[in-house]
Amino acid sequence: MRPRPVSTADAAWLRMESPTNPMTVTGVLGLGAEMSVDTLRRWVEERLLGFDRFRMRIDAPGSSSPTWVPDEAFDLDRHVIEVGLPAPGGQAGLEALVSRLMSTPLAFDCPPWTFHLVHGVQTAGGAVGSAIIGRLHHVIGDGIALMHVLLHAADEHHAGEAAPPRRPRASAVARVAGTLKEAGHEVLDLVTSPSHLADRVQTAGAGAQAVAGLLAMRPDSETVFKGSTTPTKRAAWTGPISLDRVKAVGDALGAKVNDVLMSAAAGGLRRYFAGRGEPVDGVEVRAAVPFNVRALDRAHELGNSFGLVFVLLPVGTASARERLRLTKERMDAIKRSAEPMVVYGILQTIGRAPGWVHRQVVKMFSEKASAVMTNVPGPTETLHLLGVPVETIMFWVPQAGDIGLGISIFSMNGTVRVGVGADAAYAPDPSALAEAFEAEFAALADEFAGGAEGAEGADD
Repeated sequence: MRPRPVSTADAAWLRMESPTNPMTVTGVLGLGAEMSVDTLRRWVEERLLGFDRFRMRIDAPGSSSPTWVPDEAFDLDRHVIEVGLPAPGGQAGLEALVSRLMSTPLAFDCPPWTFHLVHGVQTAGGAVGSAIIGRLHHVIGDGIALMHVLLHAADEHHAGEAAPPRRPRASAVARVAGTLKEAGHEVLDLVTSPSHLADRVQTAGAGAQAVAGLLAMRPDSETVFKGSTTPTKRAAWTGPISLDRVKAVGDALGAKVNDVLMSAAAGGLRRYFAGRGEPVDGVEVRAAVPFNVRALDRAHELGNSFGLVFVLLPVGTASARERLRLTKERMDAIKRSAEPMVVYGILQTIGRAPGWVHRQVVKMFSEKASAVMTNVPGPTETLHLLGVPVETIMFWVPQAGDIGLGISIFSMNGTVRVGVGADAAYAPDPSALAEAFEAEFAALADEFAGGAEGAEGADD
């Protein structure tokens, strides 16, 4: 390993780190059995440390020219940590532990990642198992890249290599493509062939029009999710939602999986606001949504290759059918635009810009949105880590600036789960928002998944 500069896109996310919003991706792997700490250490040593970034730290992380350097004092004990499940146990105890870790920034004097092995966690079958809480700084990679690392490191796909291949075999590329396609995500065409996004920027005026649109974008509605963030974060998540039911709602209304889930998020926010006695009529919450621009044959490369698009969620629209129609219409318009590649270009630029320029751009983006919402397709089969089955996967996306709400959607093996990460100043109990999302999707499925189109759609 040799020192090398942090890429401009990665540097942009690295420099978004702040005391009130650590740029840490947090995930939980719920295991179907107990795992020993020695087994976890062996899995990390054999299957993760072959990726250079897991053995490299960052020199001068807050500067305009940060550098990856080998960690000559690398100590696995700093990264693999064994803990017990805190009181009161169950999901509440696990949520409390995830919340505490989400609120704790990663250190930069060593590689910026940790795995906490938690014992005493109930499995889906009711037995007692373990869970792995992984924390990785965004500079290491985005969701697609980290998903590729997990797939490669699972028993089903590892194939016994001592270290990950520098270039993936054709079969590995096909597996990742199959995973995305079977998950029912329209992200597939952007992952396999995102070049058409770049082509749009070359279209006369498309890039300038997208920049003008971003600059002219008005802030979204004033809600409880506007304000100043704090260092304290809270985490919650839903139970499993049937992906077939999500697809059935989409088929009934001519929408895609992502449209249905984003519409359900809008309805969930409406229910949450109403439950708090907050106004809902005419309210729109803008979400910054990551948009992949990485070609599939580069999926093995760690780092960040995505732009952002800004989607207005029609929270103030009473009809569920109309919320879905508006969400789909807005997403379709963004997909036809140059916005994803333009924002990706902006992020690359600010990665090397003076600090004040970087801060101003982040401030501008965070003023226009109240949430970050991401949708990552996961495996379509049960994975095993050295023989231990992975029953569930959940993750939480970090936010930047004064954005204090993250909604993370993850599909795995026919089910969807939604993680809610919120600043304690905005939502001290995000489980209420997770429950509102579940209630909204249940209402959508009851109204539309059976094939009946309903009268005017499900109202609140």
